[in-house]
Amino acid sequence: MTQSTGPTTQSTGPTTQTGPAVSTSIDRITLEVIRNGLLTAADEMKNVVLRTAYSNLWKEAGDLSCALLRPTGEVVAQGSADIPIHLPTMPFSFAGLTERFPVETMLPGDVFIHNDPFRGNNHLPDFFMCKPVFFGETLLGFAAVRGHFIDVGGNGPGSYSSTAPDIQAEGFRIPPMRVWKEGERNEELVGLLESNLRNPRERIGDLQAQYAGCNTGERRLQALAEKYGADTLSIAIERVLDDAETLARAHIAEIPDGRYEFEDFCDGDGIVNEPFAIRCAVEVDGSDIAIDFDGTSPQTHGGMNMALSVCYAACVYAIKALTDPDSPANSGAYRPITVTAPEGTVVNVSYPGAVVAGNHETSARVADCVTGALAEALPDRVVAAGAGSTGVLVFGGHDADRDFICVEMHGAGQGGGAGADGGNAHRVNIANTGNTPTEALELEYPMTVIEYRITDDAGGAGEFRGGCGIQRRVRFDAPGWITIVAERGTVAPYGLFGGGRPEPTQVVLTRADGTVEELPTKTAPLLVVAGDELFLKCAGGGGYGDPVDRTVEALQADVDNGYVSPDSAATTYGAVVLEDAGRADGKWVVSR
Repeated sequence: MTQSTGPTTQSTGPTTQTGPAVSTSIDRITLEVIRNGLLTAADEMKNVVLRTAYSNLWKEAGDLSCALLRPTGEVVAQGSADIPIHLPTMPFSFAGLTERFPVETMLPGDVFIHNDPFRGNNHLPDFFMCKPVFFGETLLGFAAVRGHFIDVGGNGPGSYSSTAPDIQAEGFRIPPMRVWKEGERNEELVGLLESNLRNPRERIGDLQAQYAGCNTGERRLQALAEKYGADTLSIAIERVLDDAETLARAHIAEIPDGRYEFEDFCDGDGIVNEPFAIRCAVEVDGSDIAIDFDGTSPQTHGGMNMALSVCYAACVYAIKALTDPDSPANSGAYRPITVTAPEGTVVNVSYPGAVVAGNHETSARVADCVTGALAEALPDRVVAAGAGSTGVLVFGGHDADRDFICVEMHGAGQGGGAGADGGNAHRVNIANTGNTPTEALELEYPMTVIEYRITDDAGGAGEFRGGCGIQRRVRFDAPGWITIVAERGTVAPYGLFGGGRPEPTQVVLTRADGTVEELPTKTAPLLVVAGDELFLKCAGGGGYGDPVDRTVEALQADVDNGYVSPDSAATTYGAVVLEDAGRADGKWVVSR
């Protein structure tokens, strides 16, 4: 068994300050100004990366996250619209980095990078970059950017097939390395990246954007030290983390003590398309929470496994969302939470297991399990399961003398909760990226979007309806390779307290010759030709509460907006639905 509370290193880096003992007190106004300055700095880092990035996945969808770390690696401030699965793993990635490069060996101008899941990283596409920030000879902390590289080599464009049998087959694995040394770029490493990643110009453009984000964080942290002093800034950082812990413990203490259990399932790994189980027990004891995954399925052949760091991130996300979703997140808020997972399972992979899809597909199920376990204890706070899938479509190849790789995420449905329907057509749970606008897709890639809309009757029925997912039909206008990584095609998201399950995910490939093939939710790279069409319908969210308790007004709005069909309103919700020719819009009228 392996347990984690989120690692920190013991070294605080090279400081040579001398003099009288530093006071640990700070006035509340100064603390709040510095706290918000740190948060603003993280947001500014993100904006700089977005403005300078090359790939659509970054500049349009925003698949990256920025943070400021204390000298021991804990996250102090993160971007307000960043990605939950990216951020709690940063201390793990930092610990993997400092095992190879101790903090005391780092110098101003150094920048480090790695993508190794067996050294605390998420999956190979997520490159972790961090830069030590010095003020004089004092190490203030680190500016860090994690970004999803569209390609890291491997057996298909986009590096996204969950059918890769081990980590080596998934792509180019980079141990912690200096990518800038005292301000000079490591051209040998950059050349190695260029030779192993598809479309290297775009990849190195994103690498430079990451670097710009780290430099922005460095400048802002140094500016705070210049204004308030390095000692005061250090005290404020400690208080930010301690205050977050105090607040988290106060909210956790409101949960009734006890042991709560739940299980859910994933479709399969793309090699063996049979469901496998995620089982968790959540034990609440005062202001502490221990989450155990004993009984979870062994690690899979394909890439549906995850590193323990990712399992930890999914767990702390779920607890934060249920207990205190409004205050800014940082590592202090996660100190009361411990996670235990058997090695060699899908939630704590052993080398050389593949992990590319587990980062967001299996981890989403982990968050669903923690939420489901606490439904009994927190019925007014939990929501039914969302779609729990990124719904990845990769399309890559060579056209008109250029390489192209499109990695597109698809919006799905959130689960309904007490007093509110689930959200429609957006990423839910551990992810927070947007989709790429149709105009940008068609401008950048040889593809045409034929249909893109919210699916009716896609949300689970309930007093509070599950959100509807989207469906998209695209035509490929040039030969290339496609890969699908999605979930919830076999086991649909669960409802709560009488709420229903939504429609599952569906993937259909229609060849130019008229041949129709229903695909599993995970595929190896498939060759397509001009004229082939792909239909992808994402799952909705589960319902909350008995459907017969849904109000007439809410159901009327559902029918008017196209979220629920008249037939479903009658058969699933037990309503009387009549066509009213007297209405100016000719729509249906719902009654009970």
